[in-house]
Amino acid sequence: MVSLLLAVLLGSVTSAPIKTDYAEAYKESVKEGKPLMVVVSAPWCPACNVLKQTTLEPMAATGELDDVSVAVLNRDENSELVEQLTKGEKMLPQIIVFSRNDAGEWKRHLLKGFQSKQPVRNLIRSVALPRG
Repeated sequence: MVSLLLAVLLGSVTSAPIKTDYAEAYKESVKEGKPLMVVVSAPWCPACNVLKQTTLEPMAATGELDDVSVAVLNRDENSELVEQLTKGEKMLPQIIVFSRNDAGEWKRHLLKGFQSKQPVRNLIRSVALPRG
């Protein structure tokens, strides 16, 4: 029990890749050459809250989100930006990952609805694969 508590405490101290500021996550993505993962949610959305608590926070604590820059956007507070990023799709939550191809163009990858860790892992792996 003590080791679990210690792991949780250390995990929250040592790894904090989730940001609520899109501009900050975007700048980090460009500077470090990482894909940009945007999670669109709302505080009143039960599936969004479960996604954050059971998928994103544990993945962040174990370092599984270190290869992407992550921004969590509140749909209600960032409606214009969310409209652009989701292309008008209203379903919540959404995980949108933007990665750059060899020509430097951004490519959009999308997961809609609640996601467990494995689909998120698969998506991150698919965009973080080294190019040959």
